Amino acid sequence: MRRERPRPSVLDLCPPLRRHARRATIEIRRLLDTLVAAFPDSALIAHEPGLADYMDTTPYDHVAADVVAHARALSAAIAALADPP
Repeated sequence: MRRERPRPSVLDLCPPLRRHARRATIEIRRLLDTLVAAFPDSALIAHEPGLADYMDTTPYDHVAADVVAHARALSAAIAALADPP
């Protein structure tokens, strides 16, 4: 039986990308922390959009929730670069 060698991650294949991915992850976390501090309901709305119907929110909460949801998705995609296919 032949054993396959483990596949390298994208970050292993392109070492300069590792530094940029790390920096982007840090900046995304800072953005999320700032948004959630300014608009606490945005984290809840991002996680469960239906809650907005039962909460007293502003239009800014919804915009911040969209940014939070997309930033989380971007952070997860960046983290996936470290996982080989």
